[in-house]
Amino acid sequence: MTRVLLTLSATFVLFQSCSNDFELTAPWKEVPIVYAILSPQDTAHYVRVEKAFLDPKTSALQIAQIPDSIYYPENAIQVFIEEVATGKRFSLTRVDGRLEGYPRKEGIFAASPNWLYKTKEKLSAGQRYRLRIVRTDGRPDVTAETVIPTDFIIQSPNPSLLPVRITFLRDRSSNVTWLTDSNGVYFTVRFRIRIRENNFNGTLVRRDTLYWTPVPNTRRSEILTGNGYLTTERILSESFYRVLVENLSPANNTFRRFEGIDITVEGGGREIERYLETAAANAGITGAELVSLYTNLSEGFGIFTGKNAVTLPNVSVTPETISSMNERSPERELNFQ
Repeated sequence: MTRVLLTLSATFVLFQSCSNDFELTAPWKEVPIVYAILSPQDTAHYVRVEKAFLDPKTSALQIAQIPDSIYYPENAIQVFIEEVATGKRFSLTRVDGRLEGYPRKEGIFAASPNWLYKTKEKLSAGQRYRLRIVRTDGRPDVTAETVIPTDFIIQSPNPSLLPVRITFLRDRSSNVTWLTDSNGVYFTVRFRIRIRENNFNGTLVRRDTLYWTPVPNTRRSEILTGNGYLTTERILSESFYRVLVENLSPANNTFRRFEGIDITVEGGGREIERYLETAAANAGITGAELVSLYTNLSEGFGIFTGKNAVTLPNVSVTPETISSMNERSPERELNFQ
């Protein structure tokens, strides 16, 4: 999701640059640039609101380095999130992202200050939210809507088993299956693999945690059941073995055990998918880098969307997996028991 927002920023500069190059007689124009991804897991929610200038006399790259040129003055706008079903309206406060732990990387845009709009209101899965930016000069409000996906339900590995187990046998695959409503469209599956390494007398040598994304981007299945859309992703055992071999050294005088795997399924709203579809279409035509001018705002460019996530913790690796790993090198040298 973060990559999408970074790409959005670059897209807007490219759009401005093209305008400078080809619309030499176009009048000066201010364009709102807005993006946010709402999640019910977050304790604080941030919305980036900026402005782009289509100016025939000044380079967009030059403008991007001037904070006053890319941010609205504090008294020029008010930012709200509205819960559509209840009519509740939450006012967002302007904060410097650097002081919130979100510094802006040095690059095309001015890095300091990094103005964001923040609320700590709790948002709910399954609810429709509307972003409203009120411009104090009387121009129309900038709005966008999204529905946060309802909570996903992991069905495989089977969470009703005690302990929950996953098996990776050589030349086979293991499945991760989950349910989502229609608002969960674009998904990522992540593994947090926790490993303990011991001396042969049982004393602890170290603990390692490996972070692996076996399914980086996938669209949900169109298989509709009574409870939602059922999606299954196959994870090859060889890929699991490769992650271990590439990140762990051989255990010559020690042995290892899996302490557990935390499996997270994260899904974004349909706006993310539409943005990426537009980018892919443009790349196919031009052969250029990922560029998309998709927006779900009433005016300007950007994305206002939602995401959700569920984690199945402490999944055990079966003894059959250990036996399969120890059949051959180089997995055997890792000495899992």
